[in-house]
Amino acid sequence: MDIVIKGQKDYHKLFQVIQEGYQGSPITIHLYHSFLEPMDILILTEFIIFQLNEEVEINLRVDNEKVKEYLDAIGLFEFCSSNYHEPNELKEIASYSAMPLRRVNRKTMNYYIGRTQAYFQTLCDRKDLGMLDITLSELINNVYDHSNSPIDCFVFSQYYPQKGEIKLAVGDLGFGIPKTVNNYFSNKGAETVSQEDAVKWALKLNRTTQSMPHNAGRGLDTVCSFVKVNNGSWKLFSDNVKMMGNGMRNHFFDNPIINFIGTVIEITIIVDNLEELETMEVLDW
Repeated sequence: MDIVIKGQKDYHKLFQVIQEGYQGSPITIHLYHSFLEPMDILILTEFIIFQLNEEVEINLRVDNEKVKEYLDAIGLFEFCSSNYHEPNELKEIASYSAMPLRRVNRKTMNYYIGRTQAYFQTLCDRKDLGMLDITLSELINNVYDHSNSPIDCFVFSQYYPQKGEIKLAVGDLGFGIPKTVNNYFSNKGAETVSQEDAVKWALKLNRTTQSMPHNAGRGLDTVCSFVKVNNGSWKLFSDNVKMMGNGMRNHFFDNPIINFIGTVIEITIIVDNLEELETMEVLDW
């Protein structure tokens, strides 16, 4: 099977294959992107891992040589060759100011987050990256509290020095926010709502579909608050919903990627808007 990917909308082909339960000859993905955002990388990775779990061979053909070098550096081709798990050691990719693409769970998330924050701190000297830690923790915990994803959680993060931005992306192939919220409503005997309203419900403080989640229902509200304070931005794709916002206001659209499964959230942090690290003055007695 050949799948041609020329733009974001073409990802629907990947999700359709998952929904149809494909079993057969190797799948070859022909990628014609000239630039990939972190969310693009996660969608490709999720598809590859899912198919590897189904014992379907995956081949990735990349048209743009620079994109090919980039995907090789961040570790995506490793996912094409094996069902990749978190290694004992995690090394930053200095040539691209990035942390490698990783599959994380609750046992490995603190290690990944700690190494990520430490590396970006060397690139963003004197800036307080404490909220990076909190944001990644909340997003990863959300996956394990709510999504029931069959492939765990995938994370990719990169610093773009020319733009002065850090981008973090977390994704899964679970139930999706709208389905999770409406299942919760149904179990409580309440009326279900539109997918857009379900996502809006999930964004509000202390809204949770679990009685004792690790983030106490604060996950997405915490992320939204940080984006607002930083004057950054975020994107969310889940089921039939696409959301784009800056913390002050979130805008909702129909998801241009039909057949979408799970949730992908991408956060853009503006480094210049981060608070300065507090320095302790040393007194010469």
